[in-house]
Parts: sequence; structure tokens; C-alpha cells
Amino acid sequence: MSVTLPRLCRYLFSWNTARCSRMNSSTTHTDRTSHSTRYLDPVPCTVTHISNISPSTKLLCLSADHEVTFRAGQWLDFHVPNSTLVGGYSMCSAPGCSPLELAVKYSVHPPAHWIHTQCQPGDRVQVRVGGDVYMEEDGVTKVVLLVAGGIGINPLLSMIRAGAGSKTKYHLLYSAASVQELIFKADLEELASLYDNVDVEFFVTRGLESVGKSVKCGRISPESVNELLASYRKKYEMNEIRCFVCGPPPMIDYLDSHVNIKCEYEKWW
Repeated sequence: MSVTLPRLCRYLFSWNTARCSRMNSSTTHTDRTSHSTRYLDPVPCTVTHISNISPSTKLLCLSADHEVTFRAGQWLDFHVPNSTLVGGYSMCSAPGCSPLELAVKYSVHPPAHWIHTQCQPGDRVQVRVGGDVYMEEDGVTKVVLLVAGGIGINPLLSMIRAGAGSKTKYHLLYSAASVQELIFKADLEELASLYDNVDVEFFVTRGLESVGKSVKCGRISPESVNELLASYRKKYEMNEIRCFVCGPPPMIDYLDSHVNIKCEYEKWW
């Protein structure tokens, strides 16, 4: 399947336009996920660690007062002190692992702004698990294709961490604006070196003069996904392959319309 230049230009325009419209949107995370599955009660947590992992992103580690049960790929309602607005962030840690980890990109939205400007170890927050798109070993799936754009790496990293060392193949295509914004790049490279069932490919769209040999230039195209799918189709049936996408909604829409496999995703951010 070929993608013409006009189509690609409309894709890039809609991506940037949607980013601006989301910044000015009056809808909240709670509104956008009103029909999503949620666990019953919020769980109190203590912030144990916070650090910068890119120029725009902080890693937050939480110790829960009691176990937070979730599936790889799900997200959290995130309640911060002195705010009625609820944030929504996907876990990047694997289910059953402690601490609970999530990467949060800077935003003027109150929960994210609090994390970036006020949050300190020892602060108390509350979280509640939600989401209907996740990965669990089912005995049928042999290959999981993962396509991440920017901060969309969070839930897909959770899937990789949960599945590393299993019989299921995990193959990630991950794009960010710059090498510095490829958060968890070192972690992903280490997972790929330690486990035969993990492969990763990196893409950047800016700062192309210093990307290095391990990073490709440009956005993740439908052709990239379709070529990867075709390579796995030589060995596996279509019902043995799944594809998860997480990133800006226009990216999800464009890939979903132009790749040769059903994409699994949630558009709530």
C-alpha cells in the first residue's frame, strides 16, 4: 500500500491541528473515559521518587497503600492534592511490580502541571485503574506489534516488560520528536539485548543530524508496519498476530486506516 505525499501532508497537518485543539479542549480525562471500565475505589499512594527522564517528561514512582492490580496497557485516574481535575496516565511498569511507575509529559493541565512543578517525594496522591485495551498472554497470540508515538510508549513498555522472556514475540516501533524524547530508550535496548522475544526500532522526526545509527529518520509510516507484518506473516497466521498503537489520535487514525491489520487502541488523551 502506497501513501501519497498529499495524504502524508494531511496526516501531519491533522496531527498538529489536533494537538492544538486538545490543548484548548474543554473536555476532561473523566469525560473522555466515561464509558471505560474502571475499578471500584481509588487507592492512596505515596510518591517515592520523581526524576527528569527527558526535557519534557518526568518519571513518577508510587508506593501504594495496598496492591494496585492492573493489566499491561491500562491507565490510571490520577488525583492530585487540592485539585478537582483528574489526570489520566498509563503505567509503564509491569503488572505486579513495585514501585508503580508512570511517565508524565509537561502540560498546563493541573495534574500534570502539579507533577512537574510541585510534586515531591512523600506527597500523597490517589489512583484508580481503568481501561479496556490491554495485553495478556492468551495461548493464541504469537506476535505482538507495538507502535508508539511520543508519550504513548508508556502502556506499550508495560506490555513489553510483562511479556519479556515469554514465548510471544514483541516488536516495537517507537517514534519521538528527538532522540532526547525517546524516553526509556536505554531500557528498551537492554530488554532487547536480554530477551530474544523483544525487538525495538526507533524513529525521530527532528534533530535528524544527530540521530545515530540505531535511530531512523522520519515518522512511522504505514509501509513500515505493513512490511513488518508481512515478514511475520511468512511464519504466523493473522489470528496469531496483534497490533497495539498508542500515540496522538491523528497518528492512530492514520495508521488504523492504512495498515493491513486491526489496530487495538484507546483515544482518551
